[in-house]
This record gives sequence, C-alpha cells and structure tokens, in this order.
Amino acid sequence: MKSIFTTVVSVFLLVAANMSWSANIGCGSTQRWAELDSATLCKTGEGNTNGNGSTINTLFGPTWTQQGSNDGSNGTSGFLTTDADSWGQHVTGTWAIDASFWSLFGEAIISIHVGNGGGSPDHFAWTIETGATSGTFSYDKLTGGGGGLSNMKLWSRGAPTTVPEPGSIALLGLGLVGLVASRRKQR
Repeated sequence: MKSIFTTVVSVFLLVAANMSWSANIGCGSTQRWAELDSATLCKTGEGNTNGNGSTINTLFGPTWTQQGSNDGSNGTSGFLTTDADSWGQHVTGTWAIDASFWSLFGEAIISIHVGNGGGSPDHFAWTIETGATSGTFSYDKLTGGGGGLSNMKLWSRGAPTTVPEPGSIALLGLGLVGLVASRRKQR
C-alpha cells in the first residue's frame, strides 16, 4: 500500500511540474506600476524597447524578434491585438495574440513603453505563458513627470515545443498505479 501511495504522489508531482502556472503579474516602482495576466515573469528597465530587440535581449537573453507593435492606438499589428481605455497615465485594457503565433514560436514576451524621463521605469516586459492567447493589462503613473503609455509590443523566440497535456500525464500515472496494484496482487 505504501508503494501505491508513493506512486500516486509521484504522478501528482509530475503533473504539477509540467503545468504552467500564470497569474496577474505586476512590477514597477513607487513612480510607475504595471500588471499583465497570463504572464509568468515581469522585468523593467529604462529607455524604449527598441525594434531590433537589444533591450529585450538584455533582459531575457538573446534572439528575441518583434512580431507586432501598437503605438498609441488600439488595433492589430502583426500577431498582437490591443484594446485599451486610453493610451495615457492610467490605463486598463486587453491584449490578444493570434493563435497561429504558437504554431510558429515557442516563447513570447509582451512589453510596454511609457515614455522616457520624469520617472522610472520606462518599460515593462512580461514572459507570457506558452499557448496563452489573451489577457488583460493595466498601467498607472503614480508620481513624477511624463510616463503615458506609448506602445505595446509582442516578441518571439524559438520554435514551438510539444509538452504532454496534464490529462495525458495523469492517465499515464493511473496506468502505473494499476500496474503496481496488479503486480502486488500476483504476489
């Protein structure tokens, strides 16, 4: 009985380890704060997230490529769609990534730039849960000058990977439990 319990716990831990855990992730400072959901990590910096990817590469490692950019307006650009209540100093909105993005790329980052000078940070960047296609975001300038939402960009890196679905892993675990139980019964 002890080995069956150990097997079930092992399968549960395996399933949990392979699941993506995302949430509404926020970061910033006492001057500027931003949140985005379906994210797994947020980093900030100074200056704009330039189109050649060097700023994102500095934050998250090499080879990121821009796949869409909405500059001060709602709509679709590349694989990214945004809809915000304003493009100013206190913003809430939604973002969407075209589902075909995930058949081409393995990783995604969404970044926002909020204007240089008069406050810190100037940009925010979130790693996005693999396979996520939509979510919400918010930005608040809390103190200081400047800092209105300027642009939102989508970045990609790598090829798609296939990860077993949690249901498949659980089914495999149940099969192992059955195998262990049948072997015990034979003894």
